[in-house]
Amino acid sequence: MPDRFVGRARTDDAIRHDAPRPTTSSAVRGRADKPDVATRRIRMPDATQAIFVDRSGRRGRRLRWTAYALLLLVVLLLALLWLSQVAVVG
Repeated sequence: MPDRFVGRARTDDAIRHDAPRPTTSSAVRGRADKPDVATRRIRMPDATQAIFVDRSGRRGRRLRWTAYALLLLVVLLLALLWLSQVAVVG
């Protein structure tokens, strides 16, 4: 696959080069209009900032009771498995 030139909009803090752009053919097929807004760099969000804060504690309580219910279910299933093994041996 041949190398192609990819045009990029300039930013205010980019290093400016006035060298001519390379072309892939001698004929110009079309030219895109310049964007009407300035190009800016994307600012990365602060990694230490909280994304979701549950001030009421409702989500935590719901998760805790869900974990208790699942733990109880696992204990009951293990007890049933143990009882089934004892009934077969006895």
